[in-house]
This record gives sequence, C-alpha cells and structure tokens, in this order.
Amino acid sequence: MHPFTAASLIAQSPPGPIADPFMGGGTVVLEALLAGRGALGGDVNPVALEVAWARTRCWAPPRTGGLEAAAEEVVAAARALRENRRVPAAVKEREREWFDPPALAEAWSLAEVLRPRIARGDEVARMLRACLSSILVKASRQVSDSVPMRDVDHAWIPKRRVEGWFVARAREHGRNLAELARRFPKEARAPWLALADARRPPPEPGPLAAMITSPPYPGVYDYAAHHERRYSVLGIDAGLARAAEIGARREVRHEGTAAAAEGYVAGMAEVLRAWSPHLIDDGRVFLVVGDGQDPDGPIPVMPLIERAAAAAGYALVASVSQPRPSFGPGEGKPRGKKEEHVVALRRGDR
Repeated sequence: MHPFTAASLIAQSPPGPIADPFMGGGTVVLEALLAGRGALGGDVNPVALEVAWARTRCWAPPRTGGLEAAAEEVVAAARALRENRRVPAAVKEREREWFDPPALAEAWSLAEVLRPRIARGDEVARMLRACLSSILVKASRQVSDSVPMRDVDHAWIPKRRVEGWFVARAREHGRNLAELARRFPKEARAPWLALADARRPPPEPGPLAAMITSPPYPGVYDYAAHHERRYSVLGIDAGLARAAEIGARREVRHEGTAAAAEGYVAGMAEVLRAWSPHLIDDGRVFLVVGDGQDPDGPIPVMPLIERAAAAAGYALVASVSQPRPSFGPGEGKPRGKKEEHVVALRRGDR
C-alpha cells in the first residue's frame, strides 16, 4: 500500500485506533502513528513482522545514530566467527544454488552473531537483523523480492560486499528513524504488532475506528516462497506463513482457479467476520486489493470481495478502480487487463 493511500484512508476514518491484519511492511501502522492514532498490525509472515517492527520504533537520537557503529561491531564479530567456524553443511546444501560462497558466509555469520543477542532481548540486534534481512535477496542469486527464481544474469558477489551493504543499510535506517522521531506526534506510542493469522484478532483489541488493509491478490504470489532465502539464512520459523496464507498462487496451481476462488472468499469472509465485533458503531473497513492471476489470465477480485463481504454481514459503500497491466509468469508482454481497487465496506447492521 502506498503511504499516500494509507494516510488518505486513515484521514477518512472516524477518530480512534486503526487495525491492519495484513500489515506487510507496516505502512498503514506507520501512517496511523504519524496521524496520532493508536495502531494494531498482524501478519502471518515473520519477515513482515520484523520489517514492520523496525519501521515503527519511536527511537530518537542518539540511539538511532548508534546503529552504524553497532553494525560495524557485528561485522567484526562475524569475521572472528568465520575464522573458527564454517557455514554449516545443512545451510550450504540448502543455499549453494542461491548464494555465491563469500556472500553466504558473510550473511550466515552476521545472522549467527545477532541470533543470541536477539534471544536475550537486545532490540538493537533485532533492528540490525531487519537491516540484514533487507539486503539478503540483493546478496543472493534470486531475481528480486517478488520473483523467487535464480537470476541468469547474476553478477558475482565478492568478499566484503555483503558486510558493506549491511553497514550502509544500518546507517541509512538510523537516519530514517531519526527523521521519523522528528515527525511523530508527542503522544505517539509503539503499536501492537504480532505474528498472527488475520482470521484471529487479539483477544481484547479495544474499539477500532477502522480496519485498513491490503489483503493478498488471489493467485498472484506465494509470499512464503519469496522469503525462503531469509528464512533459511536468518533461521526464522515460517510455519505460519506456509500454513495460513490466503489466496496463495500455489492454491490456483494445485486446486484450480474455481476451488482457489472459493477458498479466497471463505478466507476473506472469516477475516471480516472476526474483526467485526471490534469496530465502533460507525467504523469502516477499507481494502486495497487487485485482480488475481491464473494461467489463463486475470481473476476479477471484486466479485470475490463482494461475496465475502455479504457472507460476513457487510455492505459495499463504494469502490474506486484503476487499470493495471497484466503479465503472465516470466513474460514481458501484457496479458489481459487487470484493475486495482479501493473498497469501502460497512457492517450491514449499521
């Protein structure tokens, strides 16, 4: 979700906290904090949780200014670690096709230095792991974050390159956090964030002004597969991401488009139904969602959202759409027409 879209929808919501059960990298949560709102966010993807956590800390200088020095200290510790230990055989076996040996050794050793510190509750180490996570796909042979395939034009990653990227990202993120600290209202408080299925809201979230979220587009991505490099190198458990993802592309492949669409409707209805009791009387739901994709072309998502909303007791207030080109897997030519939509819902009893 674009920050402008998130900020605009927050501004159109009644006063009160904002929830995003498909928070991804935390854009809605961050914009809610900047608007002086309380915020809740959840995602089944542990990488998304770490990114959102790292982006929404109310850290001020000098703490933010120390991230670069902390990263340099971790680099030194990782070099010392590599003098005594090698990349475990299991990690090499999983990742040999995805990383050049120097890149894998540096990424693994940086993660290994950070792991016990995070286990002890060191928030700086957790922030640095998010910085490391952000460069792992760049350090690998994977095409991009959204294309989990090996890059045939990959350029060799030499020694010290991953370390340099890691320190540079820590420096950049420290500056970003310092800028955020200047923009946060005085009353800003760290949001509630959790590794959570969107169908399972927290027990007592309090009255919510709105749910503003961008759920998966049906059949477009396998988000868990996109982050396999991170799960493997960082040692992150991705069980929930694999088990609870709604609208995954693999469902279209394995079950067929019709069955996958029914699963998407059922999943989204369950999400809407689960959060409904926590919305205030004039609370709203705003969804930013796009048409899906199967091997034969786009999957129109609006009929699926309308069915899910009706099943969960919501009424469609309004929607606005814009066209987007549609590309089949691995293709460079447009394939049919797609649209992306902003959808406003209200509970049918209000």
